[in-house]
Amino acid sequence: MTHQYPLRLSHSRQPTLDNYLSGGNEVMLQSLLQLLDSPAGAAPLYLWGTPGSGKSHLLLAACRQLSLQSRSAIYVTLANPEQLSPAMLGELHHYELVCIDDVEGICAQPAWEEALFHLYNAVTQQRRRLLFASASSPGSLPLELADLASRLLWGVSYQLQELDDEAKQLLLMQMAEERGMQLSVASSRYLIRRYTRDINKLEELIDKLDQDSLARQQKLTIPFLRQSMDAVN
Repeated sequence: MTHQYPLRLSHSRQPTLDNYLSGGNEVMLQSLLQLLDSPAGAAPLYLWGTPGSGKSHLLLAACRQLSLQSRSAIYVTLANPEQLSPAMLGELHHYELVCIDDVEGICAQPAWEEALFHLYNAVTQQRRRLLFASASSPGSLPLELADLASRLLWGVSYQLQELDDEAKQLLLMQMAEERGMQLSVASSRYLIRRYTRDINKLEELIDKLDQDSLARQQKLTIPFLRQSMDAVN
């Protein structure tokens, strides 16, 4: 049977500090809130952890928080530096908050490392706020520029703890609710145990379930979930 997918406004998740599940990262979250609320000149904050640990969510949420207060903030990912120019970093020190994600993406690239080093100096000299994120700790980044390595080590760093299965179930139910769906505890447990524990893939699955449930006008029961997951696999 062919199902027609209805046209609808996007329900893509908006990262906020309110919909971030700390799950063992309470101390880090408190430091982040202090950075955002602190007077100018606070020490930079460096977050690191595995994919799906919430690094990008936090950086985007921090930018959103300042924007809602009519304060300037910018988010830049260095995951694909070949699509950008190192020179663009030289224009960012005017923002009150600069969030640099995927720092590991520019390691061993001299022009990028030097540009990030100068950005670090410019932002701190102007007493702005810096927030970094990476898959690696600041001490294990394969940087060639020693001065940049020492700068990144100077700030406060936190390793983000991954959510346990119970917290992932809560996150699934939260993501479903944000899209106007209801996902029961039993159904969320079924997804975690039968599909994947990878947060990014689970979010993609929630997007698909959103479309499928609208097209078929069905609730997120376990039989419906099984049918939709079979289509994915």
